Amino acid sequence: MTALTKTQSGTSFGGRSQILVRFSLPLLLIVVVTIFSIALPNTYPTLINAQTIMATNAVLALLALAAIPTLVTSQFDLSIGFQLAFAQSICAGLIIYGNWHPVAAVTVTLSAGFVFGLINGWLVAYCGLNAFITTLASGIVIQGATQWYTNGGSVFGMMPPAFLALGRSSILGIPLPFFYALVFACSLWLLYSHTPWGRRAFAVGGNSRAAHLMGIPVERMVVQAFVAGSLLAATAGILSTSILGSANPNIGVNFLLPAFAAVFLGAAPAGPGRFNAWGTVLAVYALAAGIAGLQQLGSAFYIEQFFNGGALLVAIGLARYAGVRRSRKSSN
Repeated sequence: MTALTKTQSGTSFGGRSQILVRFSLPLLLIVVVTIFSIALPNTYPTLINAQTIMATNAVLALLALAAIPTLVTSQFDLSIGFQLAFAQSICAGLIIYGNWHPVAAVTVTLSAGFVFGLINGWLVAYCGLNAFITTLASGIVIQGATQWYTNGGSVFGMMPPAFLALGRSSILGIPLPFFYALVFACSLWLLYSHTPWGRRAFAVGGNSRAAHLMGIPVERMVVQAFVAGSLLAATAGILSTSILGSANPNIGVNFLLPAFAAVFLGAAPAGPGRFNAWGTVLAVYALAAGIAGLQQLGSAFYIEQFFNGGALLVAIGLARYAGVRRSRKSSN
């Protein structure tokens, strides 16, 4: 009876801990919002503050989603931040300086993203180069191309109101950029959870050699993952252009750490390697809610780096904890 009681108690505790880990991100968001709403009752729990957080972090959410395709295949694309800056600069430059129609400018920007992804994927998949070093190198090259195109300065001027409305309008009080983030998150969720391609991608990331023996075209899957990530990064750059109405050639680096922090934090509750779209978007806004509260409290500008870095460490710790618990459970 005692042994049974202990077993039941241990199972109950293990079940509660698994539930806490699984729902840690929603709980984190709720706790953060509650704490700052109590501390800042006049400014934080307001519609304007919520709209600001939703709109200003949609670009970051898209860039974080751009990191998922390569991470699912156990690769790493450090160039996505530089690609965002390139896309922003090219799109803004073609519209403002070249007087291009926004549709044409967006088409060229997305095409450039496709080419970048194709090159990175080919170098990693078919040439056998290390993804981390390769994308860091290509990212630096892309940054150089961006600075060459912009001459190192910001791009600003008149833009068509219809193009700006895509990033500045709202529906029922909810900013359009937030809806874009939800649409792309839903698309990635459907792709990876409900299609054969998504299952093959996870198989490649889990064990590429075994996936190859199963007949999965590993190299082609890796290239497709890099292309998908680059197209999402380009889309993030285009959205940023529409929101700001200008471009900054150096903006991409500032997005890189928060994007990867959100991706890893979003994957932590699901387990090591289970990168997912909804967890990523939720992590982006949980971090953004915390940073917004700290800024309203008058914290120093560099507190954002501590917050994002700390969140990344927490994500790694949660993933490790989940992995250890699964290993113990399987061994028992």
